[in-house]
Amino acid sequence: MIRYHFTITIHGVRANVNVNARNPQSAYGKVKRLNPMAERIHLVRSEKISNY
Repeated sequence: MIRYHFTITIHGVRANVNVNARNPQSAYGKVKRLNPMAERIHLVRSEKISNY
């Protein structure tokens, strides 16, 4: 799994959102589905999650 960090803008207010997904397209879709009012969605960074 990979954790993706996004910055979204809703009515001029910026918020940070983190989602776990297998690829960037599904992560973007998750953010869009969870925050339908988001005017702007920007991928900031990604990190690999290790399973210990």
